[in-house]
Amino acid sequence: MPLSPQSPAPGGGRQDPAAIAGVSAELPPRRMVAAVIHDVAPPTWRDCQRLVEALERLGLAPLSLLAVPRYHGAARSPAFERWLVQRAQAGDEVLLHGYEHRDPSPLRGPWQRLQRRIYTRGEGEFAALTRWEAQTRLQAGRAWLDALGLRPAGFVAPAWLLSRGSWQALVDQPLLYTCTLRQVVLLPQGPTLRCQAQVWSTRSRWRRTASAWWNAALLQAQATHPLLRLELHPGDARHGGTLQSWRRVAETALAQQRQPVVLAAVAQLLAHCSLRPLPLDPLP
Repeated sequence: MPLSPQSPAPGGGRQDPAAIAGVSAELPPRRMVAAVIHDVAPPTWRDCQRLVEALERLGLAPLSLLAVPRYHGAARSPAFERWLVQRAQAGDEVLLHGYEHRDPSPLRGPWQRLQRRIYTRGEGEFAALTRWEAQTRLQAGRAWLDALGLRPAGFVAPAWLLSRGSWQALVDQPLLYTCTLRQVVLLPQGPTLRCQAQVWSTRSRWRRTASAWWNAALLQAQATHPLLRLELHPGDARHGGTLQSWRRVAETALAQQRQPVVLAAVAQLLAHCSLRPLPLDPLP
């Protein structure tokens, strides 16, 4: 079982992650929508730019950009890195999203094969890492962003999967928050805000159809929740039905008078407000 973020953080001497991240002291509103783009990296750059442009046309900005230092082993791109810095200077949040975005660990049993090879296509990088392995990747990723002048407030694991060792490494980092599929988690030990990510699968026609149905139902179920997470991947820019589906979710969120915020602002709300966390779901 993964380490619960409600458990005490191992070790001591932790610095204030909010101060390190430079999070504003101004509190966000209580009805929010966070537009998040995953897998932001040189090989996916064109699709990510399309998503950015589409979201900005809808009036859904600033954005949270989940950047991957060496996506599938790709080389660095100075032009991409300049763009990433420019997006941060314009008000977007850049946070760390794994290191290579591919799972390096051996499989153990049929459940891991289902979860880590079929469900995630072998991209759940932090799903089975030891504490030392996870720490190495987290520190390397943070060093890359730091060299660009970017100090991330958060980390989101590929496919939101974190092993026990990864949780242990994560809570030792000078970071403000992480997210699972169902929660925003203030580090190192909570509180949490339950919010199911609105996310689409584009790997086949039936998945795209099922995703559109699921996200319409989920949108209705979360209509009264304080936060809606619109979480997009590069493939969501390439399929007409998926484009229409997530645009409807975005338009509905704005029609609900939700204010666009970055994920760090949600974590800031957890850190500074009396908002009571909703009941916890089991962590994956």
